[in-house]
This record gives sequence, structure tokens and C-alpha cells, in this order.
Amino acid sequence: MFTGYSSLCIARALPADGKLIACDVSTEWTDIAKPFWERAGVADRIELRIGPAVDTLRALPDEPAFDFAFVDADKPGYPAYYEEIVPRLRPGGLLVLDNVFLGGRVLDPAFQGAAQVAMRQVNDALARDERLDSVMLPVRDGVTLARKR
Repeated sequence: MFTGYSSLCIARALPADGKLIACDVSTEWTDIAKPFWERAGVADRIELRIGPAVDTLRALPDEPAFDFAFVDADKPGYPAYYEEIVPRLRPGGLLVLDNVFLGGRVLDPAFQGAAQVAMRQVNDALARDERLDSVMLPVRDGVTLARKR
């Protein structure tokens, strides 16, 4: 969640009884976010979990409980986040993945770094996943919206 801008925006859109689980590995950056959550009056809606996001996701109950998930984390972790999030999405729930083009390098087979390979893997999985309807938007660095059927 880095410095908390996305979490603040998402929390402001939640209903009064809504909850956001925000994941990060750094208290250095998340400590920047906390005063802004307080100022915006949404701190009570945000549950910060420090540790690898994939571990946080795996520790959650397996049944569908998410209406929305936004992934903008370490790019090599995207396939694991995708695999953990989709089963936990309720029908009609939305998964949003940011930076799916990685500066266009995902489209160029010459780039074989961990981030590019992982993003190709998750993009291919999303295109084949019959549990989801998805669209990749060419906005900035690419955003994928996937709605669970």
C-alpha cells in the first residue's frame, strides 16, 4: 500500500460499515499513511496488516468475502495474489490489477525479468479464467478489471 493514497481513496468510497485490509511489508511507508487516514475520518475502516501480502491472503478464510481487491504490489507476486484473491471474491466482485503493461515490456519477449514473466503469466491466466469476465484497459501503464461471475 506504500504511502496510502490508494487505500485512502478506497476507504473513502466504502460504506460506514465497510472494511479494507491494507497489506504492506514496511512500517516506514505505512506510518506516512496513518495520519492521513485519521484526517480523512477513515482510519476505523482500514485494517493494516504488516507482512508479505500473500501470507496475509493465505491466512484469511477460504470462502468468498471480498467485493473488491486492488493489486499494485511487487509485480513478481501478481500470480500468487491473483490465485489467492479470486476464490475469495464474491460473485460480482471486482479485481483490479495495476501496471499490467510494465512500460510495454510485457509485450516484448526480449524482456524476461521476473516482473515481466509474472505479469505475462497473470495476464494469460486472466484471459483464460472462466470464473471471471475481464478487460485490460490501455490507461497509463495498463489496468485490468476482472469481475467474478
